Amino acid sequence: MINFKRFISLVLCLVMLTSFAACSKDNGGESITETTAPQTTESTTAGKVLGEGDLLGTLYMDCNSNDYQELTGKIEHIKTGMEPRFDSEYFRFVSPEEGVKIRLEAIMYSPIVDSFEVTDTVFERTAEKGKIYEFECLVTETISDHRLVVECGDARAEYYMVADGFEVVTKLQMIAEAPEQIEQDSAFYRLCVARAVSDVYYNDRLIKHEPEVVWNTLAYAVTLNEFKMNGTEDYVNMIGLSDWEADAYFSTLYPSLDESKTKLMEDGRVVAAHFSVGKKYLVEPHLFEKFCTDEFFGVQNNGDGTYSVKILVHDQRAPEVEFDRDRGLAVIVKADANSPFGYIIKDVVDCDLPKG
Repeated sequence: MINFKRFISLVLCLVMLTSFAACSKDNGGESITETTAPQTTESTTAGKVLGEGDLLGTLYMDCNSNDYQELTGKIEHIKTGMEPRFDSEYFRFVSPEEGVKIRLEAIMYSPIVDSFEVTDTVFERTAEKGKIYEFECLVTETISDHRLVVECGDARAEYYMVADGFEVVTKLQMIAEAPEQIEQDSAFYRLCVARAVSDVYYNDRLIKHEPEVVWNTLAYAVTLNEFKMNGTEDYVNMIGLSDWEADAYFSTLYPSLDESKTKLMEDGRVVAAHFSVGKKYLVEPHLFEKFCTDEFFGVQNNGDGTYSVKILVHDQRAPEVEFDRDRGLAVIVKADANSPFGYIIKDVVDCDLPKG
């Protein structure tokens, strides 16, 4: 049902200690500034530009650990409204740079996107260099309900508030992460397949961004992911997407399009808008008549901030007609931390791939 591969790769080690004792707040004689969450700050960042591999900050877990207790200096305590049950639910964060954003998000897992929807921002700060930010957050034993995000410009690191149980970690360095690799079993790869197959299926018979093409391609991408998640093709009902899930698919498949100008009919055949049932889109399972097969030929770094996801599409229509059935395509993508898929699709172009 839920594809845990990507989730597990995101979850960093955290131990949930079994002590139920309340934590004593020893702040080294420094005063504590109490601030009620949520509070937001400006989105601009200060200081040097940080990138992949740079340290964005250090997270200290467990208020009874030496790492936690030995911190001294200016402290800001952020009220989250949560009441910790364990010592490991008290946190401190310190950044070595000026202008790094720290944000605690409430999240909910979506299997159809294979990522987490942000349901609320508990707090957000633009950190001062060396300042200690102290807050409480409940930790779960399975799927996380909260994550801590730190970012500066395009540099970003995440920590999911989940107990690991295998390794004791009281001090965690949050390092700016590289974009997640695109793999054949990822939800995003199947969006690339949808764009490539759509390009072959329509073969210039319709303008690439005609509403029919856009919505049928979205339906195909959703169907591919639903099929992989549930492992069955026995579809009975429409696939319902929340506002967030629908926007995630649309903005990743067609980031340059204005959704409001891409006509979607209430009585659409493949993708319909039905706000009355609490779903933004109801998607009819759609596989372009299962006319093709696809083969993954890897990902190429183009050196300009984009990547080419190479796919060979084999057209199985009209077997009695002779024509070149294999078409190599490069789906041009760009890493985007704002997309729950981690990337957005920029274009689809022809490329030479081995055939036969």
